[in-house]
Amino acid sequence: MVAILHEGKTDKSFFTTLFDAYGINATEDNIKYYNFEGIENIFKIGHDYYNEIENDNIISKMLIVIDADKNYSEHQKRLEELIVNFEFEDIEIDYFLMSDESKRGNLESFLLSVLDDEQKECIKKFRECYKYELTDKWAYNTFYKQKNYPFDFNHQNFNELKQKIQNLFN
Repeated sequence: MVAILHEGKTDKSFFTTLFDAYGINATEDNIKYYNFEGIENIFKIGHDYYNEIENDNIISKMLIVIDADKNYSEHQKRLEELIVNFEFEDIEIDYFLMSDESKRGNLESFLLSVLDDEQKECIKKFRECYKYELTDKWAYNTFYKQKNYPFDFNHQNFNELKQKIQNLFN
């Protein structure tokens, strides 16, 4: 069984959609999701979920997915330290930081990064016209959420995540 550790409530539905798009049969029989309800909880090595994973003896691979926010390098370093400090036996661990091309942002930034140039320009113009700072989360929820992920999951920005997912299920 594999585990996906994530920080927010929308992440599971994102991965369910992504697995469907890639033809991966991810069911309760082969995958377990852990919603840590915040990025700081992911970094707590004594978190109850880590104890559960260690004591279950059913998890063979684990993918930790968090938002890069404005701290890509810091979060990357903290994840690598966390993984080194785990004392899990026989669990292969990897991670992925959600971000746009500038290594900033969150799940919504990552999704918006795969839009075509015309869509990106439209959002940019709206933000300029509106004259208030509108986050990627706002833009995603306003323009794209209701379309049920109209994203090209084969876009090059998905390549790294797709490879990590394939490794997770191999």
